[in-house]
Amino acid sequence: MQKSKLSLILLTTACAFAAALYGFGSSVYSWRSVYEETGREGLIQASRVIVYVALGILLAFRGGWPGVAAAVVMALAATSAEWVLFPLSYGWAALGQEAAYAEKFGGVARPPYNAWIAYDLFAVAISSALAQGLRMMANVNPRGIGGG
Repeated sequence: MQKSKLSLILLTTACAFAAALYGFGSSVYSWRSVYEETGREGLIQASRVIVYVALGILLAFRGGWPGVAAAVVMALAATSAEWVLFPLSYGWAALGQEAAYAEKFGGVARPPYNAWIAYDLFAVAISSALAQGLRMMANVNPRGIGGG
């Protein structure tokens, strides 16, 4: 395996871990925001998507088109881990106030997987492919004059 491929795999793994960790934290704080009725859950979830997109663009800049594929794999892995940890994020948010959370929310079930992953996967795939395409176009001279 070439050094650049290994570094892209390691970077993808690190980005997936960072995205899953940030996503888990945003789930915890979203639960708290809904419980406390602060109205910040939209902002919290938007910041989560921005982090996913930024990490996807980082992978695209690092790896070119294989980096775009790595960004999709990163989003798939991180969002899947976040979906699996969804009940844990609710439990973590409710620590010390389990009865109050149970009274307010009742039984909490994991959302459908397709609905959970679709937006994140779409956002990361489109943004990383767009970043790579624009990066490629930056090196093209449309007139063919000069050094381009």
